[in-house]
Amino acid sequence: METSKVVTIPNHWTSPKYSLGQRTKQGMIVGVQYCLFENLVVPERDGLWRYAVLVSTEDEQVEYISESGVQLPPAQELRLEIEGEINFYQRKIENLTQQLEMM
Repeated sequence: METSKVVTIPNHWTSPKYSLGQRTKQGMIVGVQYCLFENLVVPERDGLWRYAVLVSTEDEQVEYISESGVQLPPAQELRLEIEGEINFYQRKIENLTQQLEMM
């Protein structure tokens, strides 16, 4: 069973727009990092969020993308992708079930 984790963000930071596990056009978000500006001229200026995005599951390639660079897929495209993944795993479960029955 998966336990929930709580991450506390300081009040003076902005909240991230995107969350872990969220699907983007570039891939799935697998990490979130807050980057502070080290600017003595404007010390009250906020930092920015950047996201580690898994762009390739085959070689586990991760790219870091700034919040402004994240692109979300259209709802229909996302729906088709998720439905395809569900069908893939349902077939895999059926295959494994058949293998168990043959034992």
